Amino acid sequence: MEKISEDCPRLYHYTTEQGLYGILQNQCVWATHYKFLNDFSEIELFRKKLIEFLYPFTLDFYEELIPKYSNAQEIISANGGLDAIVKHDSEVFVDSCYNASTREFYIASFCSENTDEYINENGLLSQWRAYGGDGGFAIVFKTHALEEMLDSEYKAFHYDDNVPLADVIYSDDEEKYKLELSEPLLYISDFLKEMLMNISQEKQEPPDPENAYPSFAQCITRYKHQGFKEEQEVRIVAMPIALNRSYQEIAGDENCKSKPEKERKFRYKNGKLTPYIELFRSLETALPIEKIIVGPHKDKDSRAAALRIMLKNTDIEITVSEIPYI
Repeated sequence: MEKISEDCPRLYHYTTEQGLYGILQNQCVWATHYKFLNDFSEIELFRKKLIEFLYPFTLDFYEELIPKYSNAQEIISANGGLDAIVKHDSEVFVDSCYNASTREFYIASFCSENTDEYINENGLLSQWRAYGGDGGFAIVFKTHALEEMLDSEYKAFHYDDNVPLADVIYSDDEEKYKLELSEPLLYISDFLKEMLMNISQEKQEPPDPENAYPSFAQCITRYKHQGFKEEQEVRIVAMPIALNRSYQEIAGDENCKSKPEKERKFRYKNGKLTPYIELFRSLETALPIEKIIVGPHKDKDSRAAALRIMLKNTDIEITVSEIPYI
């Protein structure tokens, strides 16, 4: 998969006034646990899509298996027919994948550059409304430098798979879905076929999920409802590992000591205690911020003036959105 920076040199992160000053002061970006996102159901959205994709693989397996058993048709009839069995087993497999996905997904979201230069200069109205209740700000990051910092972040702490910065695949974009998720989906289908074969041969050992799990994680975290398409989202999906006893035994104590566990922090959001992690804070490197756009607000000019004074010793450009006060 090619890097996002090859097609999108800048990324836009919309935030509140408090969020902006926190990012500038601490030089970090917050990634929120997926269950506490605005669209908390988005990880579940891929479930139906995956069941539909796996159905023909499950069907092929049973059609090859049926001739080997003399009582196969009797068992099929007793269980509602072949279609019902295939649907059931496909659903059970996908449910098992979700249930086994005990690792934590923390997501930080950005908007990619727009084809409309006016939007790039002034921000997206929907984002001002969604994330800038008090007027809001858009932080413009240099994508390539952000990718480099993400690599450093993954090397500094214990993460499961170094997931690159990636754009979202929207549910109405079938072409992009097939182009970019075909390979990980095949890893998942291969794992399913191995599992079904083991069950049919009464083997106790499950197949190795080495390729299947990261493929599953990639699919469920990149797929999003088409209703959010205007955002053209790019996201960081970070999966920190908890250094519990079982992990230490597998990885070895020395390996665990070489890197610290990523600290989980908590804040109140909409009245709920929300888990998050701080990305980049410990790297002692300034965030690659190119520009800050001050969003629509009755005091937007004075806000911009304050930022220019605060950031006078940096190369960060401060601009004011022309979109009227909301």
